[in-house]
Amino acid sequence: MDMFSSSLYLVITAGLLDSFNPCAIAVLLIFIALMLTFKKSRRVILILGITYIFAIYLTYLAIGVGLLRAAHLFNIPQIFTQIIGWVLIGWGVWGWKDYFFPKLPFKLSTSVKQRQIIASWAEKFSIPTTLVMGFFVAIFGFPCTGGIYLATLALLAHRETYLKGIGFLLVYNLMFVMPLILIFLAATNRFVAEKIIDWNEKKASHLKFIIATITMILGLILVFYLTK
Repeated sequence: MDMFSSSLYLVITAGLLDSFNPCAIAVLLIFIALMLTFKKSRRVILILGITYIFAIYLTYLAIGVGLLRAAHLFNIPQIFTQIIGWVLIGWGVWGWKDYFFPKLPFKLSTSVKQRQIIASWAEKFSIPTTLVMGFFVAIFGFPCTGGIYLATLALLAHRETYLKGIGFLLVYNLMFVMPLILIFLAATNRFVAEKIIDWNEKKASHLKFIIATITMILGLILVFYLTK
């Protein structure tokens, strides 16, 4: 397997792992439920749902491009990889803390205040406000699963040129929003939406634990294997 194929396989796999973001999924489902409650037309639901997903895609892509640019601009792929590796190890430990000791403060999740901000924009039901809501969800939800994204960025900075890295980020973020697209299409039915919301609430903590474990493993690989 050549370098391009291995990088592409890595990006697709990491993007799909990162896509099980309980924060982004929960907000999308609640947003759909709100629109159904207010009896918005199917056309409005489709337009605003696509807008929400597009906003998350662009925001995550911008974060990735910015960090990748910084790593190449200062010519520090090795140092960048080491720093990200240790950050991911700490990120994973923090995620375990949230799972095993959920009552402790400073969780890697969207706070009540942040949810209130998102909800205030969601209830306006317009394209501009939905774009803003998607932006806030991407920023506030980054602690949920952002560790996998950081690990992918470190690997791309270490192995690929800046322009090739951008191409891989386009693919990564497409994989990241793919489950959101599928869930959105299924959840436009009120009954299905309620079932998915219930499932997401029950499984969110387990998903976060799995993601925290994967994040820690990736951090260990970056620190003790890739940079040796």
